[in-house]
Amino acid sequence: MAEHKQGSMDIKAQEKTFAGFMRMVSWGGVIIVALLIFMALVNA
Repeated sequence: MAEHKQGSMDIKAQEKTFAGFMRMVSWGGVIIVALLIFMALVNA
């Protein structure tokens, strides 16, 4: 079994996936807040 050397793994795919996830969560939060404001304005 090969020894693990910390910091030697290529993590570009994980970084790209995490960035996409954070972008999705951010946009989801903005959409939810906008929806709540819209609902408050129209007295839903």
